[in-house]
Amino acid sequence: MANSDPPPGQEPWRGSHTPRDPIGQRLKTISMLTRQIGRKIGENLGVNVTDMAALEHLLINGPMTPGQLAGHLKVTTAAATQVVDRLERAGHVARERRTNDRRKICVVPVAAALDRAFAQLAPMMNGLDGVIADLSPAERQVIERFLDQVVEVYGTVAGLPTASPPRPHC
Repeated sequence: MANSDPPPGQEPWRGSHTPRDPIGQRLKTISMLTRQIGRKIGENLGVNVTDMAALEHLLINGPMTPGQLAGHLKVTTAAATQVVDRLERAGHVARERRTNDRRKICVVPVAAALDRAFAQLAPMMNGLDGVIADLSPAERQVIERFLDQVVEVYGTVAGLPTASPPRPHC
């Protein structure tokens, strides 16, 4: 009878199964901590998870129309409008009309909200900058290659294209 078990180190992922490899453990821990940091920042800003995701998209991609934001959040335009309404009431975003097309509304993060979010992220970012600064060129090369591969796996699972075409901004 043939052994159908996968080779060591290539066990299939099963729900609560924890990777035995120390690198897999650390990736799992980073993923969990990233979610906790996002929740903590959201709580401090007084927004829910969906609203926090919208803010993240605006921080990363810049101003967007409610329709573009809906596409990023994978929600209807009506749902995105509700998100924008909540964020606007909380003082985190503003709606601005484009100067060249007054019919088009852009959702723009408010500077004070950005400052509050970045103030909460600053200790983590400064700490990571210190860790990165201490790496040798050879270590950087290995880590960059590894992280590129991890990002590719995450992007594939998330259904994201490997190379995003440039998007028109608001």
